[in-house]
Amino acid sequence: MNEMPKNKTNSDADQNQVVRQVPTMANVHDEFAEAFRESNKLPTWVYVGRPAMERLLAPFFARGAGTKFLDLGSASGRIETDLLLPHGVAARDITGVEISPRQVEMAKARIPGANFILGDITNVALPSDTFDVAFSHMVFEHLDDEQFLAVCKNTYVALKPGGTFAFVMTHPDRMVDIDGNLIKEYGPFTTMAPWGVELRNWRRSISQTINTIKTVGFEVELTEEIKFPEPTRDLDPKIYATQMHNYMIFKKYPAIRLSIKAIKPEV
Repeated sequence: MNEMPKNKTNSDADQNQVVRQVPTMANVHDEFAEAFRESNKLPTWVYVGRPAMERLLAPFFARGAGTKFLDLGSASGRIETDLLLPHGVAARDITGVEISPRQVEMAKARIPGANFILGDITNVALPSDTFDVAFSHMVFEHLDDEQFLAVCKNTYVALKPGGTFAFVMTHPDRMVDIDGNLIKEYGPFTTMAPWGVELRNWRRSISQTINTIKTVGFEVELTEEIKFPEPTRDLDPKIYATQMHNYMIFKKYPAIRLSIKAIKPEV
C-alpha cells in the first residue's frame, strides 16, 4: 500500500501546539499486522469483498499454470490464501507488492514460493509486459489523485498486452469520517480503520476513477456498484442472524463497494 501524506494542524494563536499526524499506511499495517491477518473474518470481506474479487479473478483460475498474478497492496496475503491458492494458482505465479515490512514478512511465511516485494505501488520497479492480471482490494481509496494515476501507469506497463486490471474499493457513497458521517466533498478526509486508528483516505467520483484509468490507455470493461446482500432464509440460522445484523447496518447505503475491470489493449 502507498504512504499517505501527514495531516498537520497549526494554530496561529498557539505556536507551541502539538502537531497532530495521521499515521502512514506502512505504520498502521506494521502495528496492526496480527489484527489485519484476521480481516478475512470481516463481514464486508466475507459477503462483499471476497465474492467480488472471485468474480473478477475467476477467468484466470481456469487458465492453469503460468498465469501471472500481481497483487497491488498485498498485505499479509489474504487474497492469496482465501482465493488464489484454493483455486489452484501456484505460489510461483504470484507477485505481491506491499509497503509494510511486517506484512511482507508475514506473507512470505504464509506462502513460501510466492514473490512478495517490499515497495510503494506508485513507483515500484516491475518487469514490463509480464503479468496476466493485476488486482487490488481496498487500497486505492488511500491514494490521492496523483498517486492513483501513478499506480495506473505502473500497472499498465507491467501487464501483458491483453492483460486485466481489476480492483475493488470503497464506494464513494460509503465513505465516512472518523465520526461516521458521510463524506460529500471530493478530496482528502480522515476516517477510522476497523482497528481503531485514524487513516487518511481520498474520495473521488466514479467517473473520475474511470477517466484516470482510461487516461493511461486502459479500456474499461466492467463497473459494478455493490450493495451488502440481504440474507436468504435457507441459510443456517446462526449465519442468517449474523448476515442480517450486518445487512441492517449497511442497507442504508446505495452501494458499499465499487468494482472495476479494465483491459490493456492488444498491440
